[in-house]
Amino acid sequence: MKFLKYHISIVLPLFLLLFAVESFYMLKRVINNYEQKINNEYSIVIVSKVPLDKKTVADKINNLSELKIINVNNVLNNLKNNISANSLEKIKNNFPIFYSVKLKYLPTSKELSSMKIKLKNITGVKSVTTFKKNYDKFYNFLTFNKILLLFFTIFVSIIVWLLIIKQAEVWIFEHKQRFEIMSILGAPFWMKSAMLYRVVIVDSIISSVLVSLVFLFISTKSKTIDHLSGIDIPFPQFHIFDSFILFCIGIFISVISVTFAILKLNKE
Repeated sequence: MKFLKYHISIVLPLFLLLFAVESFYMLKRVINNYEQKINNEYSIVIVSKVPLDKKTVADKINNLSELKIINVNNVLNNLKNNISANSLEKIKNNFPIFYSVKLKYLPTSKELSSMKIKLKNITGVKSVTTFKKNYDKFYNFLTFNKILLLFFTIFVSIIVWLLIIKQAEVWIFEHKQRFEIMSILGAPFWMKSAMLYRVVIVDSIISSVLVSLVFLFISTKSKTIDHLSGIDIPFPQFHIFDSFILFCIGIFISVISVTFAILKLNKE
């Protein structure tokens, strides 16, 4: 009970901070997966009177990944029973060529408009169609949430930093006599502060482990995965390396806070 009371004042704020940080990274991975999904499904259709090659199109847009002819034989075959063979042959000879353009990454609306103009300037191109998917609103919603979460994480970081400083000041006050004796004996700064640094390192380990367990549980919980699977978004798995990143962030914030508190009280 004494151990819990001694550590909860640091573990709790660090847990909230690391939880916000990991939430941001997980949401970022969700958005990256969604961008990849959109880009895999997205294509621009070019209607041309003359054959085009990949180099010609790539000269106009540097985002080109693939140029593929769209097979329209099924459409022409459906006309066999309605028109003569001679007429069908004439239609085939005058029928434009349809191309599907795949991109390396999803362009912005401004980039897409510029691409459309450049593609239309290619000799022989009759029209260019860019499709807007109905998931654009959801993508914008996710991006907006990522920005909000980033600001929230920064806000929490500031609050946690101030809380740890205040808690460090309380610890220093509680052990004031010990600090004074060590100062008289000529103990270096690191020796006088060793106890506080040990405490925050232990608390950083506890906080990072707790956050890791929470997100590991969420990423393996079938209901959580099903929610995103329903809108065809691959759910990002929690990476063990994230635990190390969280621990480093916790150590950085807590050590800087404790050092600031000690230097502040030494000046006073």
